[in-house]
Amino acid sequence: MSAKVTWGGIAGLAAAVLLIISAILNQMSRGSGASSLYLNVVVLVAYIAVIVAVLGIEALHSGKPRYGRLATTGAVLTITGYAIIAVMTVISMVQGQRSLLPVRLTGAGLVLVGSALLGVIIILARLLPWWCGVLLIVTFPLGHFANALFRSAENLLMALLWGSVGVALLIRRQEVDQPLLTQSARTG
Repeated sequence: MSAKVTWGGIAGLAAAVLLIISAILNQMSRGSGASSLYLNVVVLVAYIAVIVAVLGIEALHSGKPRYGRLATTGAVLTITGYAIIAVMTVISMVQGQRSLLPVRLTGAGLVLVGSALLGVIIILARLLPWWCGVLLIVTFPLGHFANALFRSAENLLMALLWGSVGVALLIRRQEVDQPLLTQSARTG
């Protein structure tokens, strides 16, 4: 179980780095084919890393009090949403910039709802810092509006989110395999 949390933490940090790189590439690109391809590949790998980070959150919380079906539903919705967006990224890399907007919007909606559910449960469960939950709730919708300021703002906000989650998972990974009574005695 600890290995899943560790890999989730590493994936969160990797996603953060990749999202920062994608923001830089996005600012530098002028729509040229090669730079657009690199940008899409970096974003695709970042989304895969985000999925692994969400699995790390799930591994940290599974079987703990205050983490039930609603949290699992949030994790599944978030993973499904990012997976849909990742598949749409691959399709746009293969077919060009053909827009499958309804499918992409479905993925975004799943990420929005899933992240909000997961964020609320993280705040309630208190296994990760409360601000990780708040970031999960606000980053995705805020990123959409932040892109109006400059086109890479959403990626930078998501880098903050997943980097924070990655660090928090790595800090908490040693506590996963400890008995629940030992954890409660230390935190209580």
